[in-house]
Amino acid sequence: MLELFTSQGCSSCPPADALLAQFGKQPGLITLSYSVDYWNYLGWHDTLSSAANSERQREYARMRGDGRVYTPQVVVDGIIHAVGSDAQAIEEAMQAAAVRLDGVRVPVRMHAEGDTLVIGIGAAPDKSDKRSATVWLALAQDEATVAVARGENRGRNLSYHHPVKDLTPVGMWDGEAMTLRLPLKDLKAMGGDCLVAMLQVENAGPILGAAQYELLGSRSSKL
Repeated sequence: MLELFTSQGCSSCPPADALLAQFGKQPGLITLSYSVDYWNYLGWHDTLSSAANSERQREYARMRGDGRVYTPQVVVDGIIHAVGSDAQAIEEAMQAAAVRLDGVRVPVRMHAEGDTLVIGIGAAPDKSDKRSATVWLALAQDEATVAVARGENRGRNLSYHHPVKDLTPVGMWDGEAMTLRLPLKDLKAMGGDCLVAMLQVENAGPILGAAQYELLGSRSSKL
């Protein structure tokens, strides 16, 4: 699971945005991007930004204990950060995260049953010490392209892969298998293209499992 924190006002971010799109083509790898608002004072108000996105990034820094907040920044599986434009660093972070989360991964699945979105969360592995987590549901666009008129990227048309429109907790998991059912009609009315369910320890801890569901194409994938 890759989460990119980016900004339309950051001249270093476009290569990271493009790289995230490339990573998003890898089977089984789920990606999201969050536009932060703390660079908006530099002359361009990021049209995709929100204070909630910035707070998520800061919460990750608090949970890790390193205080590192910057753009472009990728957070891998909720536990390791890397420069978002550095493919090698991201690959190494993915490998390190896989080692750290070995034995605690939980299967997450999503599918539709008529007008209902069904999220299935598996049980914790027998020897796992992770038995409490939040089920988060992210609503994202497949892609957004923005013409930037001012700031460091003025004159450029920038594309964003899976920009998050909304992130909401939809359930709590206690280590036992569970199923959540949500109305698809309401989710579609919010205007996104895809949904990502994440099983995450606390608000910004390790991501134990994730799944993606395409609202337009009615396809699902899992991590």
